[in-house]
Amino acid sequence: MALLLELGRREPRMALAGRPLADQAAMVEGLLAGGWTPDELTSVLSAPLPDRIARSVGAILAARLSAVPPVPRPRPAVVGSDPGARHHECPGRDGLCGRPVREARSLCVSCRE
Repeated sequence: MALLLELGRREPRMALAGRPLADQAAMVEGLLAGGWTPDELTSVLSAPLPDRIARSVGAILAARLSAVPPVPRPRPAVVGSDPGARHHECPGRDGLCGRPVREARSLCVSCRE
């Protein structure tokens, strides 16, 4: 429900209340339990509304949520990743490279060449 309330705060035309809010919140909770992240669902829901709304914002958001598969596609695992490890970015190309590197202030292969 917090995700939908925040969406309504950011875009007042998308604000829901009462039964539509409760119905869409139940759908959101199911998708979150299935592995979707709040950011992914916010991205789906926050697409611009049509200029002319034929039914209701609740119906539009319900249709968007219904189109989301119950379980997201598996995210590619990062080989050898350690959740506690610090991640560093290549400072090459005047700080614009940003490729992951093992040590701070070290250059990636492309920037070393």
